[in-house]
Amino acid sequence: MQDRRPPSEVMLEKKKWNWKRMFFQNMATRFNYYFHAKTKLDRVVKSANRDGQDDYTALLPFYPYSLQNSDISKGELDSVIEKSNMGIQLHDPRGKWIDDCFLLLGRAYFYENDLDNAYKTFRYINIAFAPKNKSEYKTVVGAHENDQISIASKEKRNGLFGSLKHKKARNDAFLWQARTLLAMQNYDEVQSLLNVLNSDPNFPHRLDGDLAEVRAYSNYIQKRYPETIEPLKLAIAKSRNKVSKARMAFILGQLYAMQQQPDSAMDEFRHVIALKPDPMMDFQARIQIAIINAQTTGDPDRSLAGLKRMLHKQKFERFRDGIYYTMGALVAKKDPDAAANYMKQSLKQPSDNLMQRALTYKGLADLYYDHRNYVDAKKYYDSTAGVMTQDFKDAAIVTTRKDALSEVVAKLDIIKKQDSLMRIAAMDPSERNIYLSKLLAGMKKESNTKKLKEALDATSATDGLANITNNNGAYSPKEEKGDWYFYNAASKSAGYAEFKRKWGNRAAGDNWRRSQNGVVNPNSNQPLIPEDQEALANTNASGSPDSLTVDQLTAGLPLTPAQMETASASVKEAWFDLGKLYHDKLDDSPLAIETYDSLLILYPEHPRKPEVIYSLYVWHNKANHAREADRYKTMVLNQYGNTNFADIIRSGGLKDIDGQKKKEITKAYNEAYLAFKSGNFETAKALKQQADSTFGVNFLQSKFDLLEAMLAIRMDTAQAGDTLQLARKAVQQVLTKYAADEEVHAQALLLMEALDRKAELTNYLANLEIKKTADGNPVIDENVSMRYPWQNPQPVLADKVNTANVPADSARIIAKMTSPLPAPPSPVQPAKPVTPYKLTADNPYFVVLSFQRVSKELMDEGLSQFTRYNATKHAGEKIEVGSFVLTPNEVMLIFRLFPNEDKALAYFDEIRDEAAVTIIPRIQRNDYNFFVISRDNFILLNSTKDLNGYRKFFADNYETTNN
Repeated sequence: MQDRRPPSEVMLEKKKWNWKRMFFQNMATRFNYYFHAKTKLDRVVKSANRDGQDDYTALLPFYPYSLQNSDISKGELDSVIEKSNMGIQLHDPRGKWIDDCFLLLGRAYFYENDLDNAYKTFRYINIAFAPKNKSEYKTVVGAHENDQISIASKEKRNGLFGSLKHKKARNDAFLWQARTLLAMQNYDEVQSLLNVLNSDPNFPHRLDGDLAEVRAYSNYIQKRYPETIEPLKLAIAKSRNKVSKARMAFILGQLYAMQQQPDSAMDEFRHVIALKPDPMMDFQARIQIAIINAQTTGDPDRSLAGLKRMLHKQKFERFRDGIYYTMGALVAKKDPDAAANYMKQSLKQPSDNLMQRALTYKGLADLYYDHRNYVDAKKYYDSTAGVMTQDFKDAAIVTTRKDALSEVVAKLDIIKKQDSLMRIAAMDPSERNIYLSKLLAGMKKESNTKKLKEALDATSATDGLANITNNNGAYSPKEEKGDWYFYNAASKSAGYAEFKRKWGNRAAGDNWRRSQNGVVNPNSNQPLIPEDQEALANTNASGSPDSLTVDQLTAGLPLTPAQMETASASVKEAWFDLGKLYHDKLDDSPLAIETYDSLLILYPEHPRKPEVIYSLYVWHNKANHAREADRYKTMVLNQYGNTNFADIIRSGGLKDIDGQKKKEITKAYNEAYLAFKSGNFETAKALKQQADSTFGVNFLQSKFDLLEAMLAIRMDTAQAGDTLQLARKAVQQVLTKYAADEEVHAQALLLMEALDRKAELTNYLANLEIKKTADGNPVIDENVSMRYPWQNPQPVLADKVNTANVPADSARIIAKMTSPLPAPPSPVQPAKPVTPYKLTADNPYFVVLSFQRVSKELMDEGLSQFTRYNATKHAGEKIEVGSFVLTPNEVMLIFRLFPNEDKALAYFDEIRDEAAVTIIPRIQRNDYNFFVISRDNFILLNSTKDLNGYRKFFADNYETTNN
C-alpha cells in the first residue's frame, strides 16, 4: 500500500536526527524556502502603503494599510503561503526553521485578512513549539517561575555569539496572536495576553519594542489616547525600522497636540523631520508645526510667512496644493475671502493627490456653508463627493450636506426662476418687448464670446504646433501677418465679436422700424437683471441663443391668470419647503426663522400659514426666545384655534416628545393598533377612547384619529351594510385636520378612495373573508404596502365558481373548487390543485420568519439580533426587519425588501443556516420556520390568514427544504 503521508512525517518516524542531518535540513529549509518566502512577504508589506494618500488633518492610521481595504496583492501572499507550506511539508519537523515557516504562514494569513486561519496558526505555534521536558507526554503552556507566570520560551543569547543564535519564533507568535485578536476586536483577551507578556521573566528583551508597539496599537484603536503615549514613546525608542519609527513619531506628535501639549507636539514633528521620512510626511510635519505655531501665538502671520517661503522652494513644488490649502485654513476664521482665494489657488496646482483635493474641496464647501452661501457650498460638496475615498473622515457629513443642499438649491432655483418670469410677465407689453430684446442680445453676446474664445484657443494651439518644427525638423518661426485689418485674422474676429456685442445678429436691411424686428433700443433705460437672463435661458433650454427670438422667450412666460397662479403656487410651496429644509436637514434654526418671517411678509395669506406660525412658535421656543414664542403661540390659539396645531399647544404636546409620557402614549397606541389588526374592533375602539380621556391631544393624535377612521370603516361595513356615511365623515375629518401631515394624509386619501369605490371593495371583501374576526381586507398596514382590488389584479381562483360566500381557508377553497377527475388511462401525474398563490417574476419579495409558541421577550430579542446581523453582514443592502401580527397566534419577523426572487432565496438560505447557531440560539429550532413570499402573495396571505396553505405552496414550488 502506497504511503501517502507527507515527507516530514516519514522523516520524523524513519530518520535519525544527527548533526549531519540537522545541518543539511536546516540549511535547505532556511535558504530554499524560508528565505524566499520571507523576502517576498517583506516586499509585499513594504509596498502595501497608501502612497501618500493619508489624511494628515486627522489622526493617521497606526499602520499604512488596512486589512479590510488593502492594496496587498493576494496572489503574492498566496505564493508566500505556498512556499511556507512546502518548507514545512518537505523538511524534517525537528529543524529549527520550521517554526519560522509557520510564523510566515500565519503572517500571510493575517495580511490576507483571513483572521481565523491566522489565529489558529499562531496558536498552534505557541502550543506545538512550547518548551517541554523529554519525559513529558503533553505540553502545558504556562509555568510559575519566581512566583511569576511565564508562557514565553527562554532564549539563550548571552556571550560573544549570542546575538547570532537562532531566535524562537514562538515568542514573536505571541505578539502576532495579539495583533490578530485586535483585528478581531477581542480586546479583553488581548489585554490579558499583553499583561502576562509584560511581566513574563522569560520574554526576550529583543521584543520589548514590539510589545510596546502592540500595547500602543491596542490603546490607539480603542481611542484610549492618553494611555497610548507612554508605550508609543518606548516603541519609537526601540524600533529599528526607520519608516515605522517616523510614522509612530508623527502619530505621537498628533496625540500631544490633541492633549494640548504644543511644545511636545512640535518636538515630535521636528523628530519626524530629523528621521528624513518620505517627502510627503516631511512636508506634513512642517505643516503641523506651522499650524501649531499659529494656534499657540494666535497670530497666523508668522506661519503664513513660513508657508510662502516654502512655495518658492523646489523640493516643495509637488506640495503647493497642500501649502495653499493650509494657508487658507489658517486665515479661514479671520478672513474668509482670503481663505477662499488660497484654496482656489490650491485647486489650480497640478497634483495627483486626491486626498488633498478632497480636503480642499471640502474646505471651500465648509467656508460657503458657514456663510450660508448654499448654492456654492453645494457645488463644492458635490466635487468633494466625487474625489473622496470611502475612508475619508468626513464622508458622512459630506454626503448628508450634499443631499440636503441639493434640495435647498432646487427650491432656491424655483423661487429665483419663477420670480423672474412673473416679474417680466407683469411688465407692460411694449416695455417687456424691449426688455426681452436686451436680454436676448446679452445671451447672444455671451454665446458668441464663448465661441470666439474656443476658436482662439484652438488657433493658438495650432499656431503653437506650427512654430515648433518645419519639414526638416528644425525650428521655423511663423510667417508674420500683415498689419492691415483684413489681413489680420485676430483683428477681424475681435471686430466681428464687438459688432455682434453691440448690435446682435442683424440681417442686412433698412434701418427704419428696426424695433419691429425685436432689436434693442440703445437709448432704453430699463435696467437688466442677471437672474432674468438665466431664468429665460433655462425656460428655453432646447433652443440655441443664436436661433432664439423674442417671441420664443415670451412664450415661456406665465402670461395667463392660470399660468400666473401656478407659478405663484410653486413659489409659495418652495418658500415653505425651504424653511423646513433649513431647520430639519441643515440644523440652521436662525435661517429657518428668517425664511418663514419673509414668507409671512411676502405671502400673508399663504395656504399653509397655520403650520408656518406653529413652526415659528416651536423654533423660537427651542431657541429660548420667550417673547417671540409667546407671540406666535397667541396667534395660533386666537386665529387658528380649531386646528391640530392649537390642540397640540393646549395639551402641552411638545412636552411629550422628551418625557416618560411619550412611552405611555406609544404603548397605548400600539395596543389599540394590535387589537385592530387582530380583528378585535370593539377592544381597539375602547382603547382609543381610553387614550383620549387619559392623554388628551398628544403627539400621536394624528395616528389615533386615523385608527378611529379605519375602525369606523370596518365596523360600519360590518354592521350598517350600504350606509357608510359615518366612515366617510371620519375620514374627511382626518383629511381636513391633518393636511400638513403627509404620511397620515396620504393614508386617509387611500381610505377615501376605497369608500368612493364601495361596490368594488364590498365585493372584494366578500370574495376573501367569511367572518368579521378574520380581518380579511387589506387594511392600512405599517409594515407592508397596501393594495386595493383596483390597484392589483384579483387572483383568479377557478372558472364558473360563485365566490359570494368563499371561506377563508385556502384548503377549503381548493376542496370546493376541484371535483374528482376520472382515472387516467395510464399512470400520469395528477393535476396540480388550484391555489390562490402564484409564482411571479416581476415582484419584490420578503423573507419571513414565523414564530410558534415564542414569548414576546424572545421575539424582541430575535428582532434585535437580526437587525445587528444585517448591519454587520449586509450593511450596503439596507435590509429592514420588522414585526408583523398575522393572527393573535401567528407572529412574524418580515425581512424586506428584496428586488427579486433570487436575492430573497440567497438571503433565506444564509439566515436559515445561521439562525440556530449564531443569531437566535436561545429559540428552539422547532419554534420557528422560514419562507420566502412575494409581495402580492403576502397581501393575499394577509387576507386569507391561511399560513398552512402558503407553507404547502412554498414547499411545492421552491427547490429548497421546507423548514
